[in-house]
Amino acid sequence: MKPGRVAATTAIAIALTVGSAGSPAMAADWTRTGDYYRWTGFNALERGQGVATDGTYFYYAGPGGMVKATAANDSEVASSLFPIPPLLSGTYGGDHIGDLEYHDGYVIAPIEDGRGGYRHPLLALYDADDLSYTGRYVQLPLDRMPGGVPWVAVDAAAGLVYTAPWTQDAAQGTNKLVAYSLNDLLTLPAGATLPVVRTVPLSQPLSRIQGAAMWRGTLYASVDDSAKSVYTVDPVSGQVSHAFRQDVEPGDEVQGIAAWDYGPSGGQLHIVNVGSGWKSIFLYLQHYAPAG
Repeated sequence: MKPGRVAATTAIAIALTVGSAGSPAMAADWTRTGDYYRWTGFNALERGQGVATDGTYFYYAGPGGMVKATAANDSEVASSLFPIPPLLSGTYGGDHIGDLEYHDGYVIAPIEDGRGGYRHPLLALYDADDLSYTGRYVQLPLDRMPGGVPWVAVDAAAGLVYTAPWTQDAAQGTNKLVAYSLNDLLTLPAGATLPVVRTVPLSQPLSRIQGAAMWRGTLYASVDDSAKSVYTVDPVSGQVSHAFRQDVEPGDEVQGIAAWDYGPSGGQLHIVNVGSGWKSIFLYLQHYAPAG
């Protein structure tokens, strides 16, 4: 697994805290809401990489498994301690799940073979009811996805699925958004290679995207750069713009992102981050809403 991609969460006493910040931080055109979730111990390990939502539940993935919990009060309703099935771990070396996506009763998980040199990028489908593996998975073309597949995002309105390389370089042509057919993902035989519909060159490279999600036709990317930024990406033109800096400490590690309108107090973008320093034992889910 790449350094910095996996949350450095220490398993100590298991606890869950719903916090309230006195004055939510302002960030460009977005502001963090006052409420957030905080976990430590095994609860953090289950959630430390990716997040997705269907409006009622949040779906999480981490080094310690996969979890489904209510969005309203974080009541856990399903979990999977070893979500990567033996076929994908044994045949392809899959050992890491990144930032998830939810679509139409499925949790879509990007799976990497970190210890195997990131040679087998996969997308696997899980039943959103109980997080059981459905037996459906596809391979992604390695030449388009060098360095693994840290996240997946769905644009249901356009019928497309997006990924992008972890390390991007304009000179090497890796600063691209890669689009696939959502229908292909859902219907191709298990193990098929997912055909690329198109690639979209980005106006600037965006290395270290930890997660991305579609919101009102725009892709929002949580990037673990020095500024701990969220960028917007136009999926048609490839135009990249800085949206805001996340309200985290400089040494924190920002992770997956989900998009859903929970109202002014609940926010529209929901981002996982791992604390730094002595707070590295904590995992957070923060919520952001448009300022004003």
